[in-house]
Amino acid sequence: MVRGGRGPSVVYLHGLCDVHGAWPGERFTPFLAGLAARFDVIAPALPGYDGSTGLEVLDDVEDYVWHLADLWGDLGLGPVDVVGHSLGGWLAAELALRRPELVRRMVLVAPLGAHRPGLEVTPFFGAVAPRGVGGTGEARRILFGDPEGSAARAALPDDMELDHQLRWYGGLAGAARLGWKAPHFQSRKLTARLRRITAETLVVAGGRDGLVPPPLARVWADGLARARLVEVGGAGHSLVLEAPDAAHTVAAFLGEPPSPGASL
Repeated sequence: MVRGGRGPSVVYLHGLCDVHGAWPGERFTPFLAGLAARFDVIAPALPGYDGSTGLEVLDDVEDYVWHLADLWGDLGLGPVDVVGHSLGGWLAAELALRRPELVRRMVLVAPLGAHRPGLEVTPFFGAVAPRGVGGTGEARRILFGDPEGSAARAALPDDMELDHQLRWYGGLAGAARLGWKAPHFQSRKLTARLRRITAETLVVAGGRDGLVPPPLARVWADGLARARLVEVGGAGHSLVLEAPDAAHTVAAFLGEPPSPGASL
């Protein structure tokens, strides 16, 4: 876990591949640094990812939720704002559903988890499997709106060395616990229960998301009781890496006064 910044606390739950351990020597990615300018940012590595353990006792999303609830208790957190990207967005929503007293406001950035027949998530694990021939172009096309842009090339160069691969993909055994079986990274149960989530929510979607079909962002916005949707036009699934200035939009939402009738 890394932590830094000053202000109200915000928990950041990372996505499939943007765990902070993928950038050795940097305390925060630019997106998290943008949030830390206004907030006390708490960024844990999910089980199985770099620096985190406990995967052996986690089998399903229910286990992940209770793992997060234990983390809240260990850190002495009360109701707190949660920003979740990709896989982290799915887990943030599941936490808000089961333990609403722990989640004040919620930001879901390119979230996985929503389900609608005919809108399947792109098969992920085959595309990101490290390969000696062909480089990482297929993974970049799924994860970035501009697969040849500087953000994509810096994160996933074709000549990735082994330690770089391990940092980027080392936690995917944990992600596979939730997303290996069809429908990949989609939960029918969660989608049917979205209206039960009461936390005010901002959904941030990448207009060129190659993993999650952009219409699934509307499933979140329409299904949640109190949600609004914004789109970052040129960004892909790794929006937090490709468009780090989106931190300003997130911070502005989290800094708003509660809406009328909100119990935050």
